[in-house]
Amino acid sequence: MWTGVRPFRRAGGLRLVPPAGERRPALPGRSLPPGASGRVRGAPCWLSLAAGDARAAKEFYARVLGWCHVPLLGAPGRARFLALRAGAPVGTLSQATCDLGVSAGWIPYFAVDEVDTTVGRLRERGATVAVGPLTTETGRLAVAAGPQEAVFGLRQRAPDHRWRVGAGPIARLELHTRDIFAAAYFYGDVLGWAGTPGDSCEVEYTHGQIEVRDGLRTVAALRDAATPGWHPCFRVADVGMAAVAATGWGGRVISPPQGPRGRGEAVLADREGNPFTVVAS
Repeated sequence: MWTGVRPFRRAGGLRLVPPAGERRPALPGRSLPPGASGRVRGAPCWLSLAAGDARAAKEFYARVLGWCHVPLLGAPGRARFLALRAGAPVGTLSQATCDLGVSAGWIPYFAVDEVDTTVGRLRERGATVAVGPLTTETGRLAVAAGPQEAVFGLRQRAPDHRWRVGAGPIARLELHTRDIFAAAYFYGDVLGWAGTPGDSCEVEYTHGQIEVRDGLRTVAALRDAATPGWHPCFRVADVGMAAVAATGWGGRVISPPQGPRGRGEAVLADREGNPFTVVAS
């Protein structure tokens, strides 16, 4: 990681500029017209958990995070649930398909204008497209694996317009990666980050991480980490109690609660080892 990196904006995107003697490419911008996603291009628009046992996952998150779950229609033998916290949508819990493996973990979906066109860009860059493109009741979607096998999805429209990062049950999304600049270039190119202001997400390097913003809201952060993957952060009433409940219901504590009693945050894992962070409401 460089120190003293300074970002500056230019037409067509954001350049991340290291100190003298070091160079990194600009994140490519796109000037496509507004599409059918219904929100800023490249912004997170949904979250799902692909679990080896969806019913066991439903029980775990209900007990640990206080979610309630509504059954959804799905393929025979493949359980699906809509997770809610205080009436606000969190995402879907479903049985993992064989293409994704036993458990793909938490998968963030990003809004794009054309799923099929974006999948074409993914394939050009050597990414693995595990699911789709396919048509659902809320439009086209696909699921792929990016750099270091971080699994993410594409959607033409959000399943629920109330879903938001930074408001309600989802505090933030993080991409843990060994190279935040390479990851930013990949996702920026594929999802159209740093394009036309107001049309696409803005990207900035600050405080040792790369932040992705939808207007004034930070919707994702790219952070250096040894274990790569997309990582959700959920709000809870009491962080300490959530950590105790996680171990009591078959999960584990990866990083114990930090900060004042009941506040701060902790990193936990569910019964299948899928990591997530909890922060105090």
